[in-house]
Amino acid sequence: MIIQFLKKVFVLCFLLVISLYALSYMVDAGLRKSRNDYFASWNDLYSSKINADLLIMGSSRAAFHISPQIIDATLSLNSYNLGLSAWHFDMQNARFKMYLQHNRKPKYVILNVDVYGFSKRADVADYQQFLPYIQDTVLQKTIRGHKGEFDVYQRNIPLLKYRNLQNLAFEGIFTFFDFTNLYDSTRNYKGYRGNDYAWTQDFERFKKRFPKGAKYTFNKEVKHQFNEFLAFCQREKIKVFLVYAPEYFEVQPYYKNKTELINLCIESAKKYQCHFFDYSKDSLCYNRQYFYNSQHLNKKGAELYSKDLAKKVKLLL
Repeated sequence: MIIQFLKKVFVLCFLLVISLYALSYMVDAGLRKSRNDYFASWNDLYSSKINADLLIMGSSRAAFHISPQIIDATLSLNSYNLGLSAWHFDMQNARFKMYLQHNRKPKYVILNVDVYGFSKRADVADYQQFLPYIQDTVLQKTIRGHKGEFDVYQRNIPLLKYRNLQNLAFEGIFTFFDFTNLYDSTRNYKGYRGNDYAWTQDFERFKKRFPKGAKYTFNKEVKHQFNEFLAFCQREKIKVFLVYAPEYFEVQPYYKNKTELINLCIESAKKYQCHFFDYSKDSLCYNRQYFYNSQHLNKKGAELYSKDLAKKVKLLL
């Protein structure tokens, strides 16, 4: 009797584990088809749907500022915006590596650079976007050491990574069965989203937080990755355009390491035979109507900037 009971318990446990792994597979596979803002660009990347002639890289100041539609129309190319909000160059570089694993090599790259871009984040920003892909070794290596990194249990115990994210798990199940229209919420076009926001109080909060200005550290490892990236592009004959996007002029004195960044970009442009456009003195910077905070252009400003940038790039092609 005891043996029969143990056999039933074993079979029940086995079926339960198999069911959980099957359900976890369905959620991951479904989210890899999702078109919401978290996953649309990642899914285009992993499903080899980008294959761009020109890649746009950088932080939110790339993702919200540079329109592929305008770039394509001006340069007669197929471009895609891989800008990654809240992340610095280390994750931007990792995303580029993941792109190359699944898509053909681009001919050109526009890389937005920022004063904080060579520091390292302490935490995993917007971690939900990575959930269907946490087995990717490049991703794991990049977020290692960050607060909130995915541990061995989240990577291997089915559905544990979706704990407290039941809505996301349900979305994965529904999109697995091709009910994608229920969750198609992306406002992006080829990775880009223009924001029609009014001026916020972000700048006022920034000034209160850093009344004497902010100086961001240049992490040696991240700086080394930057040099490796430019050297790789030079070897592979990928033309790189480094860009410092427009920012509202009143914030500029608060960045104590800006001169260091500008000099780094000038030196890198010479060393690796690329180009550098510094928009920090552009006329856009002096008109608040084109911004929704000190760092981010609104849609109107972003489209004016994209048109001017596209013209500058066109002259050099």
